[in-house]
Amino acid sequence: MSHNPAVRTGELADCIRREQPQLPAAVIEMPSMLSYEERALLHWAAREGSGPSGQIVDAGSYLGGSTLSLACGLEAGGNTEGRRVHAYDRFRVGADWERVYFPDDFEFAVGADTIGLYRRHIEPVADLVQTYAGDIHGFHWHGDPVATLFMDVAKSWDTHDHVVREFFPSLAPGALVIQQDQVHFGHPWCAIAMELLDDHVEYIGWAPYSSAVYRVPAPIPAEALPLGLLERLSLDEALALVERFARRVGEPQAGQVHLSAAVVLGAYGEFGRARERVRDVAGSYDDSTVPYISGGFAHLEPWIDGLEAQA
Repeated sequence: MSHNPAVRTGELADCIRREQPQLPAAVIEMPSMLSYEERALLHWAAREGSGPSGQIVDAGSYLGGSTLSLACGLEAGGNTEGRRVHAYDRFRVGADWERVYFPDDFEFAVGADTIGLYRRHIEPVADLVQTYAGDIHGFHWHGDPVATLFMDVAKSWDTHDHVVREFFPSLAPGALVIQQDQVHFGHPWCAIAMELLDDHVEYIGWAPYSSAVYRVPAPIPAEALPLGLLERLSLDEALALVERFARRVGEPQAGQVHLSAAVVLGAYGEFGRARERVRDVAGSYDDSTVPYISGGFAHLEPWIDGLEAQA
């Protein structure tokens, strides 16, 4: 398949709808935290969206939903010569609430090894996958051109830095960057970093519930890499970048991005303002307008309290 440069801002939703009928049953049926729209997005990205060459990086595979979607898309595209999905994860159960994604025969416990279940899920396309088990901070990219970078492991400021440092210099012209946590209350570093790259990337939309999608027209200069955000930016600069991304997303889903400013405020030690931001967003949005945003309200209040107690 040829590179498809025609997908621009506002057209991504149509692209995803067209891709959904092409998803294999295994992709649809697999228990995954990814929405069906996100699975179709990844299938499209690997099949044709990012072009006919370059490696595919799945930075945050967990149970293999993203890996399976990407590898099935790569296979459907027909050009697999020398190309693989490079899947990174700790492959450990992270929290008790994740239990719903596991089969009854899995001996569930926080910290349990999940790589056996992951390998079972990706078995149909295992020959197209290279797996890296462990803390992603311990892995370094070998420099091959990257056509698609899916980021679902960047759960902290420093992990986001590591992924940017390792993979962004290898993004090929026309590559896609998919930030799974960007339209979400808990991960403002994703939005801040991509807004800092505004001169070097093209925002082409987002997929429910939280994946923001960018095309990279040309290699990103080393000096433009968005690293060390908390040291590099003042609080006002960081907040302005979050709000700029909220405007890109548009209402009502911008509510998730507005809420993520509470995480920024907490990181800068503005605990009172962080609580005020949570209250302000809660007064304007609820689950009927922004699905699952109540989970953000419930999470952030105790998180701010804990952060202040450690300060």
